[in-house]
Amino acid sequence: MTSQTKIITIALAFLVTTALPLLAMDKGHDHSAHKAEKSMDHGSDNEMDHSGHSGMLIHESTVKGYTFAYHLIDMKKKMKGMKDMPEMKATHHLMLYVQSPGGHVVDKGMAGYMVKTPGGSMQKAMAMAMGGGYGADVTLSTPGEYLIKAKVVDGDTKLMDVFKYKVENH
Repeated sequence: MTSQTKIITIALAFLVTTALPLLAMDKGHDHSAHKAEKSMDHGSDNEMDHSGHSGMLIHESTVKGYTFAYHLIDMKKKMKGMKDMPEMKATHHLMLYVQSPGGHVVDKGMAGYMVKTPGGSMQKAMAMAMGGGYGADVTLSTPGEYLIKAKVVDGDTKLMDVFKYKVENH
C-alpha cells in the first residue's frame, strides 16, 4: 500500500468515526424555527420530512422534480467540551438530503460540493453517503456570502443545484 493510499484510508476512517457520532447527537434539533428558501425551479409538491435530519436546515430547492434539503452542522459547537478530540480544519459539516419525484429517499448515488468563499477561493468536497443523505466537511470561517454548488448522480440522472449562503459575524 502506498503512503498516499494509507493517508487517504486513515483520513476516511477518521471522518467516518467522527462524523457518524456527531450526526447521531443532533437528532433532537428542532428545525421548525429555521425557514428554508424555496426554489421556483421545476415544481414538486413533495414535502420532505426533516425530523430525522441532522443539523440546521439552510436551504431547500427542487431540481428536475427531486427535492434537495441542505443542513449545516457547526463542528466547533459539536466539538466544544469533547475531550481528546483532535482539532478539525473544517468548520462545518454540510449534509444534503435528496428525495425523488416519487417521494423516495435518494442515498445510494454520489454527491459532491464546490464552495466559493467570499474571497473567491474554491473548496471541493466529495460527499459520503451517511444518515440517509450525503455529507462532507466544509470551511465557512469568513463572514460573507458563499456560493454552494452541489452535484448528485443517481444512476443515469445527474442533478446540479446552486445557492448562496450568508455567514454572519459570530
